Amino acid sequence: MIVTRDERLPSAAGRHLLGVAVLASLVFSGPALAQAPAAAPAPSVVVESVRLRDAVDQDAYIGRVQAIDKVTVRARIDGFLASRGFEEGGEVTKGQVLFTLEKEPYQAALDLAKANLASAVAAEELAQATYDRTKPLAERGTSPQSALDDAISKLAQARAAVQAQQAAVTQAELNLGYTDIHAPMDGRTGRATYSVGEYVGPSSNPLVTLVRQDPMYVAFPVPQRVLLEVRREGVTADSVLVRLKLPDGSVYEHDGSIKFVEVEGNAGTDTITVRAEMPNPERLLVDQAIVGVSVMAKKPVLKLMMSQSALLLDQQGAYVLLVTPESKVETRRIEVGEQRGPLIVVKSGLAEGDRVITSGQQKVRPGIAVEASEIKDDMSAAK
Repeated sequence: MIVTRDERLPSAAGRHLLGVAVLASLVFSGPALAQAPAAAPAPSVVVESVRLRDAVDQDAYIGRVQAIDKVTVRARIDGFLASRGFEEGGEVTKGQVLFTLEKEPYQAALDLAKANLASAVAAEELAQATYDRTKPLAERGTSPQSALDDAISKLAQARAAVQAQQAAVTQAELNLGYTDIHAPMDGRTGRATYSVGEYVGPSSNPLVTLVRQDPMYVAFPVPQRVLLEVRREGVTADSVLVRLKLPDGSVYEHDGSIKFVEVEGNAGTDTITVRAEMPNPERLLVDQAIVGVSVMAKKPVLKLMMSQSALLLDQQGAYVLLVTPESKVETRRIEVGEQRGPLIVVKSGLAEGDRVITSGQQKVRPGIAVEASEIKDDMSAAK
């Protein structure tokens, strides 16, 4: 049997098909099939639940401490200063003797007035006795009427003289009492104007200035538009409290209350001065010092709030990216209100419990699934 060349050797096309078959058998007969690439993990974000917080409405102003009572102590009579009964800059109590004037001249004047009174009383008694003798005689006709008239006149003069001398005694007693100059109230003294031994009187300068320390006023200007808004909303002085910030930045531990509002406004600044009364037991408030003033509601108001880091803005306004219960990202348009420290009030667009993204917004887009980790904090609204 004769074998031809075509029957012994495969053609070129056959050899190609054979190579493909061999290669395929090697690939599929390997240890494992090639795996498709795995899906990318869901992006992680940080979320915070929107919730109701105690948001205290407050307005801030700059105020000046003022003494409720400030008295300049003066001498009521003339005399030499005999002694001083206080330390300059120290506190005194009501009725404490601050200065004493020389008493001797006024004691002598009182003694003289008492002697004159005794003489006048004796003259009155004599005039009374003369009248008592003359009257029955005149009635019986044994004494002329002129004698009775004279007795009546002298008795009246004697009585008037007694009253005059009684007034002189009273005045002398007052003058003697004025030699002791008392503190009219509790307060702190300034520097004494005169030294012991100097001559003073009603026309002299004040002897010392006395300032009441507790309580104190704090006066601060409030724009008239704010007062109009407050009055329209029905806010009263009893519903708010006043809190101070001292010059060193610390918060004054005692709260005060608004006592009155001036009846006239300042035409230059369009403001009205409001005065608050502040306790001052530690004497930290000093007359004419500058302090920060915050007026806030006594009862906190619950408001829906979130972190400012969740707030996003575009040409249409404010919005947030929130995570739904299905862990999907959703865009929500909102209306925001005032800031409270790191928080911001949400007026509309969100409900309590909504989870807004505070970190990782740049990694997500609406509709995709995310892995959310929630912030757990105890933050409260800034006061």
